[in-house]
Amino acid sequence: MIQEFFNGQFNAAMHFRLFSKLLKCCLAISITVYVLVHLILFDIPFEWPDEIYTLAKILLTGSIFASIISSIIIIADLLDMIFKKRHSFELKPVPVKRIAIMMLLLIAVVSACSAQKPATGMVKDITTGLSASYKNIKPGKVLLVMNDEIIHHTDIPLGESFYLVNNNIKGLTVKEGKVAVGCALTIKNKAGKTLLHSDDLFNRNDTYKKDSVSFLRCKVSTGDPMKWEEKYYVTVIFWDKYGTGRIENKVTIRCIDLP
Repeated sequence: MIQEFFNGQFNAAMHFRLFSKLLKCCLAISITVYVLVHLILFDIPFEWPDEIYTLAKILLTGSIFASIISSIIIIADLLDMIFKKRHSFELKPVPVKRIAIMMLLLIAVVSACSAQKPATGMVKDITTGLSASYKNIKPGKVLLVMNDEIIHHTDIPLGESFYLVNNNIKGLTVKEGKVAVGCALTIKNKAGKTLLHSDDLFNRNDTYKKDSVSFLRCKVSTGDPMKWEEKYYVTVIFWDKYGTGRIENKVTIRCIDLP
């Protein structure tokens, strides 16, 4: 197929065949990456709604990538046809197709070398299952802290409190040297009933000097009506009040008796 492309025998049917092969290849690579990530992080409890959304984005990205490559090749084929017609008037031929392929490879290399950090994504702590789905503001690391110590489990003594922390925050919008952040907290039981909800824990203290905010944290307390040996779903959402950034943390805890 590549030989036919360079020899000028490429046509609409061949373009369609090439796109089909590129699409299958890109989708296969996308699914392989998705599966490998889950095999590596096999002990993290994934939630199906989030996973379906993530898989859909991965497949869409693969499809778009295949479409872009096919479009560039089609344009190269059309330009080659135009230059060949001009060559009939004794103009010097131009190797359009080879130039297009070289440009495509150059773009791929430059993009790989200078890629910016994604505006959206997810960060997870393998030991606790704590996740952070982010958009425009990104945490470098997520962790749970209790009694001033980082914990690597989700067993919380009933009546105790812990902090859900996002470290090394980047991307907050700065206005007049300050940033503003909101924080919403929701706790649900295993039946999905909301036990606690706060629209904005930072409501009265949400503006800070830009250099003073390197992490975001939310205090989560346990107690009545929670019960021993029951699991609870904690969701904390931080958002940029000056911009569109957002971090959604999720973790499942188990309340235990005091050791």
